[in-house]
Amino acid sequence: MPASCSPPDPPFPPGLELSLAPLALAHLEQVLAIERASFKIPWSRRLFLAELSMPLARDGVALQQPSGMVLGYICLWLVADEAQVHNLAVHPAFRGRGVGRWLLVSALREVQAAGARQVTLEVRAGNLAAQRLYSSLGFVQQGVRPGYYRKEGEDALLLGRALAGLPAAVREKP
Repeated sequence: MPASCSPPDPPFPPGLELSLAPLALAHLEQVLAIERASFKIPWSRRLFLAELSMPLARDGVALQQPSGMVLGYICLWLVADEAQVHNLAVHPAFRGRGVGRWLLVSALREVQAAGARQVTLEVRAGNLAAQRLYSSLGFVQQGVRPGYYRKEGEDALLLGRALAGLPAAVREKP
């Protein structure tokens, strides 16, 4: 789609002004702190460093303006015409304020502009908050990966959606 025909950027979550920036080494300490606060088995520094050099990666951070504080991050790859979300987390103090929704929609718009036609991801079967977010954005369950999270023995739900019809606006919480 030509840039002149792209849908408008999603509005900022109420009370926040954000920008989407590519994940860079300068963001790593803040990203690692969010990662450790968000997951029982967090990604390592080494894994994030490898992600920074991965040609398929389209990783981004939501930066609060004007401070530049990292409020969340997304790690996704663009493989042919498919975006694959590998990791998404929001700073604990900013959860429930629309940052994750803004970040996901913003990142998906970018990979859509780069040629992605669909997106897939895995989500823990027990992560109901994430499932609600994905469902509200039109993701549907496409399968189950039994025991995907091996250490906990938890299943992963495989979700996906076409990127055509991606929401033009990020809805505010009721």
